[in-house]
Amino acid sequence: MYPNSSDIDPITDRMDAVRRALLTDRVTTSRYGVAVDVRADGTLEAVRIDESVTPYGVELGNLITTLVREALDQARGNVRERIDELTADPRIASAVESIEIASEQPAPKSVEKTAPQKFPDEELSEEELIELNERRNQSWFR
Repeated sequence: MYPNSSDIDPITDRMDAVRRALLTDRVTTSRYGVAVDVRADGTLEAVRIDESVTPYGVELGNLITTLVREALDQARGNVRERIDELTADPRIASAVESIEIASEQPAPKSVEKTAPQKFPDEELSEEELIELNERRNQSWFR
């Protein structure tokens, strides 16, 4: 039998819970015969209006839900357009490309030279570990 991923790493379960909270979990709030279902990303899932509030409550709730979804789609479309405009700037495209290229390359030799020595057969003292960590930290900020 394979171990449960949460037995190995409880962070995985927490990350899944965050993903669900952001993408799929819904919350319902209601008062005075009106209920709304929403998601954390701002999506309005439903508006329900009891017939005791207005004789056309169901239709009104559906209309409000439809209008909010249309408005949210338009707002998100506007954001996508602004992002497209930003990423169309050649300076931004160049920066993104250089990051992609750098992520596919081996580390520069200067970084490899500053890599700490490995001592496979001996234990390091606390002072040696501190010094080693200080050298590592300094190499990141040069």
